[in-house]
Amino acid sequence: MSEASAPSTPTTAPSRKRKRELETSPDDRPRSRKASLQDDAYKKDMYLVFVKNALKGKMQGNPTEFEQLLAQFNKAGLKDQSSSELRLWVSALKHVVSSLERIHAPLVTVLINFPWATMEDEFARSYMDLMGMLISARPEYLGAILAQIALGFTARYVSDLNSTKGREVFFDVSLVYERQHFLLQRLLSLIPTLSTTLEPLIIRNFPHKRQDKEEQVAYIQNVLKLSEYCLELRDRILGLVVDRAIQIDVEIQVELEDLDEGLLESATIPEDASGESSEEDDPNDNLSINSDDDDYRKEEKTSLKKVAEMLSKLDAILKLLFDHLNVGGSLSRFPQFRSPSSDSETGPSTPPFAKPKSLSSLEEESLESLQAARRSQFLTLLTIFDRTILRTFKSRYTQFLLFWYSSLDPEYTDLFLGLLVSRALFEQDQPAVTRSAAASYIASLVSRALFVDRESVRRTVGLLCEYLDGQLGYADDLLAEARQNEELGPDGLKISVSHFSVFYAVAQAVFLVFCFRWRDFEITSDDDEELVGRAGRKWIAELDAVRRVVTSPLNPLKHCSQNVVKQFARIAQKTGFVYCYGILENNKRAEWAASVYSNSAASSPIKFPSSGVSTPTTPRHPPRQSAPFLASPARLLVVADSPVENDVNAFFPFDPYKLPGSSSFIEDIYREWSMVALDEDDSDEEPDEDDQEVMVGDTGEEEEEVRLGHSFNEMSISPRRISLTAT
Repeated sequence: MSEASAPSTPTTAPSRKRKRELETSPDDRPRSRKASLQDDAYKKDMYLVFVKNALKGKMQGNPTEFEQLLAQFNKAGLKDQSSSELRLWVSALKHVVSSLERIHAPLVTVLINFPWATMEDEFARSYMDLMGMLISARPEYLGAILAQIALGFTARYVSDLNSTKGREVFFDVSLVYERQHFLLQRLLSLIPTLSTTLEPLIIRNFPHKRQDKEEQVAYIQNVLKLSEYCLELRDRILGLVVDRAIQIDVEIQVELEDLDEGLLESATIPEDASGESSEEDDPNDNLSINSDDDDYRKEEKTSLKKVAEMLSKLDAILKLLFDHLNVGGSLSRFPQFRSPSSDSETGPSTPPFAKPKSLSSLEEESLESLQAARRSQFLTLLTIFDRTILRTFKSRYTQFLLFWYSSLDPEYTDLFLGLLVSRALFEQDQPAVTRSAAASYIASLVSRALFVDRESVRRTVGLLCEYLDGQLGYADDLLAEARQNEELGPDGLKISVSHFSVFYAVAQAVFLVFCFRWRDFEITSDDDEELVGRAGRKWIAELDAVRRVVTSPLNPLKHCSQNVVKQFARIAQKTGFVYCYGILENNKRAEWAASVYSNSAASSPIKFPSSGVSTPTTPRHPPRQSAPFLASPARLLVVADSPVENDVNAFFPFDPYKLPGSSSFIEDIYREWSMVALDEDDSDEEPDEDDQEVMVGDTGEEEEEVRLGHSFNEMSISPRRISLTAT
């Protein structure tokens, strides 16, 4: 048998087209190609005629062919439908889009809902051409098309494609999303104003905060990509994503607060390996206890698992936001601060993100464009912060977006601090709770940010001290007016702590900043400041107001966060700035006396609780400043309306960042407490035998310092809660 001969028993007869190809000589092949083109044109004409007849029949009340046309795009029939045949139908429909009427809406609906993004490239291009022609001829269908595209950004859309019955098609999920964006960009070029129609659809399809991580990540990733080419929606989309992040952030804190303390502690208690019970115990009681323990463990596992899932979800969202905001790659940060290890005599090493010394005109133009885009993006983020984040309490991580972005340029740092100072000190029409929150942000930012330099610290604290000094004058005026009007009671003038809530928030801010940045307040040989303080260590003049605040009748050491107060008192004493322990002891005595009196036990001698403040009963050194208001017969007495008010200012927005996936953006610009903790060389105190004296029940000053240091390193708006990491 020759090589050219065909098999004797073919399983199927060759098609007519294949016979012509086999029987045609090479010289006749151009003629075959021409015939093939003629066949394709004939097929297109046949499909076009059928489509026209179907539309006409539908108009005349004969829907048979129209129903057959719908069946060609029905999902149930895709298994037996070839993409080449579908392209012929789409090609025919391109010629009749202007003939589509309202009665043909079912066909348009089927076309819009068709899973075109999973098909081969040639069909996808043909389909996008059809959609472009459709909205050009029939703009009323724009909303439906955009709604389907917005749905196509969700993970549930891809999941539905996978679960469609009768489909055996494998596709790339990223390609599906990419095609949705490509189609949207084409429609945007045809109708530049479509953003007004698209915006509510984007909002409507945004996953609920309780939906899983996969759904959140897929949609947020797509809408952030959308914001890169649809500039009209850029700010709105960024606000939506930040709002979703802060919703999850706040819910995490709420869940942590709802967890029972016993549940948190039981997580660290292992089960008894022996499993044996005491013979003296009642077996029934033992069973009851075990049952309760099991319930606690189940509740604990459920609650902690829920929190861990939300943390993982928040971490993924913030990672997407950081990546989106980090435009420019290697030019992500301009040099403006030294790392903790770069304070040697030789000076800091060359910053890794330094601006090149010489740039071509094209590179300079590109850099200027990048800077302009970044500045615009920062201003948008700053507006979102002012509108949402600043006024949302219990957020734990979302605000780090501003923390990170402020590090990119000194101008951003100044703008951020300027906004916070304005809200806290100068805008008296703002709610007191907002002003207090702004003061807390100032304290946390200046304390924790490595990129806030010495001059910015001094300038900011100077403004805070000026405000505090003014409030002291205001308090004196209140007391003088009450004395003049004979409104003083036997205990003096009583005023609610809420009346001075902003004052206490600002005072606490200064205390916290001093704990972290006290070295920046020292007078050096390069400073021309007026010298304040005792010999041995000299301070900038603005801090003189802090000493007056500490000994003032407003008594901030009593009403500010005690964690901050204790650390401030310790550092202020060791650095020779101001002595606070005398006031702290008087506050403790007054508090304990009031407690004894309220329990009708005034006749009993006053005893300090064993868990009292770990400071010596007798001061080691004489108080450098007394507290004259404690002995004044006509004084200002600030009282708390409720115990909750004492914790109003216990808000530290830039606590240590614990989300593993996105922490890389924060690590290099964040000041840990261990970087600034006191060492032996920093203390102005000399060893004294009295240093060994402690109160009954006290664990000693050294242990207290370790405890406070750990507390500052792990400071949180919920200090007693366990640290959870996402998995």
